[in-house]
Amino acid sequence: MDKRRSDGGVRGQFRGTGLYWNLILALVVVVAVIIGIIQNSQGIRLKYLAWTVSMPLGVALLVTIVLTVALASLVGMMWRRRRRHQLTDSVELRKLRGQTQEQATAARGADASAAGRSSGASA
Repeated sequence: MDKRRSDGGVRGQFRGTGLYWNLILALVVVVAVIIGIIQNSQGIRLKYLAWTVSMPLGVALLVTIVLTVALASLVGMMWRRRRRHQLTDSVELRKLRGQTQEQATAARGADASAAGRSSGASA
């Protein structure tokens, strides 16, 4: 379904965000994480360089999952934004190429008619 602009041109509309599938998948993941947290309540000790942290295993899993999902969402968002710009640019480029070809054809037609008039006047 194309939307019309006020100047009469047609603007391409790109869909496919997959929002509903993402929500369903997110709910499944949330349920799995909650079950994992409930089943893994024993404490663990994490060491990283100079830091040492003690926390329940479920919390460590939750933090890891949240950070992974956030990072994946950020990367996906940047990729989709870049792809939308590429698609929009290619549509605009095709439109401009079509206008250029129309102008070139019109210029050739005007040159041919002018040449025909000048050859008819010299005869």
